Amino acid sequence: MKHLSLIFMILTLLLLPASGFARTTGDWLPQSGVKSPYSPLAVPTTLKPVPDSLASLLTKGYRITTTVDYGGSGALFTLFRQKQTVLCVLTAPTTETDQNVPTSRCWLLNDPPSEAVKK
Repeated sequence: MKHLSLIFMILTLLLLPASGFARTTGDWLPQSGVKSPYSPLAVPTTLKPVPDSLASLLTKGYRITTTVDYGGSGALFTLFRQKQTVLCVLTAPTTETDQNVPTSRCWLLNDPPSEAVKK
């Protein structure tokens, strides 16, 4: 038993520095406009509103590739299907507002290929 606790203590000490590296401190990517060789240019990007709900897009065959908390106002999803990428924000009902049904807002990031438009 004493041998097992010694192994546990050694593993804890070895893994402690690694856990510090796993922590994030906000946005670690270089910001636009910062004087750095790694700083990206801020390039205009077109977001085309999609008249479909998140549920409708999933029914049409889009797949969720990523999801992240959207600053307390919902969840942000990235969806993909046939070379199309869509961003959707899902907002849940809240007791603080009069919103009593979940809603979603979606935007197309890139123009659909010509064969996808016909479908």
